[in-house]
Parts: sequence; C-alpha cells; structure tokens
Amino acid sequence: MSDVRKEEPKREGPKEGPGPEIVGVWPAAVWIVVGAGHYLNDPDHFAGWKGALYFVLGTGLVALVGGIASLSARRTVAGIQERLLKEVRHRRDWASWWVALGLRGLIGLGEAVLVTLLALWAVALLG
Repeated sequence: MSDVRKEEPKREGPKEGPGPEIVGVWPAAVWIVVGAGHYLNDPDHFAGWKGALYFVLGTGLVALVGGIASLSARRTVAGIQERLLKEVRHRRDWASWWVALGLRGLIGLGEAVLVTLLALWAVALLG
C-alpha cells in the first residue's frame, strides 16, 4: 500500500508591507540626522573621540535596539489590527488599509520623537 497524503495549503500570516522589513533603518537615520545637525552647528563639539562615539557606536546601538523595539511594536499593532479586523469584517478593504497606514505612521512618529530625545540627551552628555 502506498502512503499518499494530501498536502495542506500553507497558511501565511498577515503581511505588513510589500517586502521584507528593514530593521533599524528609521531609528538610525533619525539618530544620524540629529547628529549631523549638531555637527553642522558646532563641528568642534564632535572632534575626536566624541564624534566617533556618537556616530559609530551610537548609530549601531540605536539601529539594534531601536530596530528590535520598532519591529516588536509593528508586529504587535499588526496582530491587534488583524484580530479586530476579523471581529468586525472578514476581509481587508480600503478603510482597513488606511487604518493600517495611519497606525504605522503613528509608530514611526513615536520612534522619531524618542530617538530624537535620546540623541539630544547623548549630545548634551558628550558636551
């Protein structure tokens, strides 16, 4: 007797965007922009080890920690949105797409504010 099994179709989770997430780019970009603004304002402040510490070590740490926190927040919001969407409507439409886009924008804005405050604190600490 042959053992013939029917393959079940693969179930995929909800997709957040068109491609894979790039983790840590947004927080690191905000960190670099804030640092570059301070550098252009006062280049002597970032001379020597202070600039290396801020830009090399700080950017890496912010990309790692901020990227992990960002990915976690986005996945949590996407999971909550998916559960709420299943309770109210059983399919995605334009309204749910706009809500998802708005939530992602709010998360990105919150990340930018937190990273900016952290960067300003780091610049003041190095001063």
